Amino acid sequence: MEKSSQSVAVTENGTEHRWHYDLDPSLTTHSPNNPFSAQFLHPTSLVIARKDPNSDEEFLWNSRDHRKNRHVKYTPNQDNKSRHGSSLLVGLGHMFRIEYWNVSWWVAMSFTLGSVVWVINGFYSFLPFVDASVADSISAIGWSAWIGATVFEFGSILGMLEAWNRGDTANFGWGVQNALGYDSSDAETSLGVNDAADSSSGSVPGKEEKSKPKRKWIWFSTDPKYWHEMGFLAAFAQFWAATIFWISGFTALPSIQNTIMTETGVLDGVFWTPQVIGGTGFIISATFIMLETQKKWYILNPMSLGWQVGVWNFIGAIGFMLCGALGYAAQVSTKASYQSSLCTFWGGWAFLIGSVLQWYEAVNSV
Repeated sequence: MEKSSQSVAVTENGTEHRWHYDLDPSLTTHSPNNPFSAQFLHPTSLVIARKDPNSDEEFLWNSRDHRKNRHVKYTPNQDNKSRHGSSLLVGLGHMFRIEYWNVSWWVAMSFTLGSVVWVINGFYSFLPFVDASVADSISAIGWSAWIGATVFEFGSILGMLEAWNRGDTANFGWGVQNALGYDSSDAETSLGVNDAADSSSGSVPGKEEKSKPKRKWIWFSTDPKYWHEMGFLAAFAQFWAATIFWISGFTALPSIQNTIMTETGVLDGVFWTPQVIGGTGFIISATFIMLETQKKWYILNPMSLGWQVGVWNFIGAIGFMLCGALGYAAQVSTKASYQSSLCTFWGGWAFLIGSVLQWYEAVNSV
């Protein structure tokens, strides 16, 4: 198998671009896309084609689909169970599946669950402002904030694992099924004519089907190659944002909140500030998610499902950041307190929309 170094620039058709995935010798790459510096970041998309001059078969590879296992066409060990959403209704039906083998499914489910909790938190926080008969419940607000922040933290850890285990072969990713004992076709045959152009042939000519060696599951890595990937940068920013944001969830617990509520300096330092920093980190992460799907940093891509995930996360992140920023004045201004709670309300809904879209994306192959 032909391998390329993680930091070596590959020249194809006169264009230099970074490439560090394994690629079958019969295939080549061209037309790399990178919304930013090609000298630092690996391509977010490119075209994989046959070296055979008589063949015009090509496949558009992109890093998000690769990381999200969207090229796994069939459920492992169930070849007759297609993951392709041939229509919207079929795709929605796939959302009822439990893809325990797919780390991307766990990521989506974690953020969906966390977003639901934050929507509930927003109701508890905002409802007293629109209905005076409803008492402000510090207990419900505090516990839901802690649960929501904890679930977000768990989802961000899974996001890091997803980025570390995205597979080193330029095929379609194989999720975590290998870590659980599933077998897949060999890396050299998994990017054959069938997968590259939906042809009838399922392997590269001259290659024989053989078992792919089980890949070791990565729980933690300091490999510098990941720092050149937009998807990993998004996951890294999200992890640290969620970690810092969790401090606010912890200090929102009723016993702690009642203690620090009258101590303005402490309240600002351990409750509102982590929300501002964490929310800002979520904004950065969402920006990376959107940029990963764009041709240029200034050209939006609303037709991309991944881009929609990013933009709704971006809106939600702004809401959470503003909640903390307005919170500094919440004790002295009713208007600031009102807007702070409102930001949590609509921010939670935005995160929920983005998470449901990510859920749909995780269970439907391209």
